[in-house]
Amino acid sequence: MKPFLLFLTALLISPFAPVRAVDYPAARLAQGHLSAAYCSASPEQRPKQIVAIYREIIPVAAPPGSYTTVAFAGGYVGLTGNKTAAGGDTINFSIWGQDAAEVQAADKKFGTVKTRQFTHEGTGWAGRLAYPWKTGTRYQVFVHVKHEHAQTIYTAWFGEAAKNEWLLAGRIRKAGTHDLGKAGGFLEHAGKKDAQIPRCTGYGTSWVHDGQRWQFCTKAEASVKDPGNARFHQRDGVVYIEIGLGLKSDNGSKLSYSMKPPSAAAPSLPESVSVLPVIGN
Repeated sequence: MKPFLLFLTALLISPFAPVRAVDYPAARLAQGHLSAAYCSASPEQRPKQIVAIYREIIPVAAPPGSYTTVAFAGGYVGLTGNKTAAGGDTINFSIWGQDAAEVQAADKKFGTVKTRQFTHEGTGWAGRLAYPWKTGTRYQVFVHVKHEHAQTIYTAWFGEAAKNEWLLAGRIRKAGTHDLGKAGGFLEHAGKKDAQIPRCTGYGTSWVHDGQRWQFCTKAEASVKDPGNARFHQRDGVVYIEIGLGLKSDNGSKLSYSMKPPSAAAPSLPESVSVLPVIGN
């Protein structure tokens, strides 16, 4: 019998060994990592495209090794540089794509931070805004896309919500026409130390733009990968996600919350959103 037929026969008559499912949260925890928690937002009817998002975010507990973001398809805006639990000094604006490149640098009001191409967990461009963010403060994030010559320009703005402050976090260009896909966000434990220290982020008012108009996000969905060490709740119009050893969820791994519409008809922004044809119309 030919070697290939012998091999095939062995496969047919030999019992297959059972495949064990990998418990990723437990595996990460064994290495010192807490699994991430997430919070997305959406309007009553999900748009076929999203060209801009506005989200309010509150870093409640952010000890070193914490990383909290407003995320979308292809990238995110993240609060980092937190060497103490009081806050940090940098806002990341990251876009995935080997050809992603900066076309306009961030505002220099609070200094400059070197930008670069990143190759960790994918390849893309990391824009950086120097900004002294503090825990317990509500911030606002505005991201939008513009299509130009078969390319997409991503723009991000950041600032304190109570002051209606806006500082440019950068503009990044990459090939192809892309939209933002979703108004997401996550909180993660970026290091391998102090998993027992709680980390918490609140997500408030959110809006998305479909290329024609702004739509208020009436729903926020919180989810966790490890409900034995993460939880979530809603209070005063804000959805809070928390991670930390022993912070057991009373709501399982996922729950949707209704969000109360604000008095304003749309967010107050530093620049207009590009009007694009609505997909499917």
